[in-house]
Amino acid sequence: MTAAPMTLSAPARPRSLKVPALVVAGVITIALVVSYMATNVYTSLAQRTLDGRMADALERWAPLDPAARSAIAFGSGDPVARLVAADMGLDVVVAEGATPSVMRRAPGHLPGSATPGEPGVAIVTANRLGFGSFFARLGSLTIGDRIVTESIFGRTTYTVVEVRTVSAERLDLTTDSNDRVLMLFGSARVWGGPDRIVVRAVAGGAPRL
Repeated sequence: MTAAPMTLSAPARPRSLKVPALVVAGVITIALVVSYMATNVYTSLAQRTLDGRMADALERWAPLDPAARSAIAFGSGDPVARLVAADMGLDVVVAEGATPSVMRRAPGHLPGSATPGEPGVAIVTANRLGFGSFFARLGSLTIGDRIVTESIFGRTTYTVVEVRTVSAERLDLTTDSNDRVLMLFGSARVWGGPDRIVVRAVAGGAPRL
C-alpha cells in the first residue's frame, strides 16, 4: 500500500495587536478625562468654601484703619484676594501659599510678596491644567487688558503692561516696587515644562475701599 502524502498546515498567523492597543489607549484616555474632571470638581468645592471665607473676611476688614490692615498676617491656605480677569474668563479667590496643597484649591499668593492692592509686587501663580486650570488662558492676556482684585486693601484695577515667556531660571520674583504691581505666572505649556508665561500689570489711582 502506498502511504497517503503528508500535508503541512500553514503556521498560525499571530493575532493582530491593533484591537488590544486601541482598547488600552481608550482606557487610558477615559482614565485621564475622569481624573481631570475629578480634580476640577475637588477644586470647585474648595473654591466655594474659600469664597465664603473671603466674604466673611471682607466684612471683618471693612472697619479697619490702614495701619490695622497692613498688620494682618495670612496663614497658609487663607483667602487673600478675589481676582477677576474677564479677558481670560477668570473670577477666583486667591489663597496664601504656593504649595501643591494650596494650589489644588486656588491660585497661590507667593508669601513675602505684596498683598494685591498694596504698594509692591503681588505675585500669584496657578495650575494651567487640572485642579481648576485657573491659568489655562493666561497666555491670552494682552497689553491693555484689565485685572481687578479685591483684598484687605480694597478694590484695585490693574492694567496689563507686559506679557512674555521666560525660562524658569530667569523668572524675576523681586517684590520691591514703589508702584502697585500684580504679577501672574504659570507654565508656558499647559502640561508643564521649563518656561514660564509672565504677565505684569500696574495699578492706576488709589484703591477703592
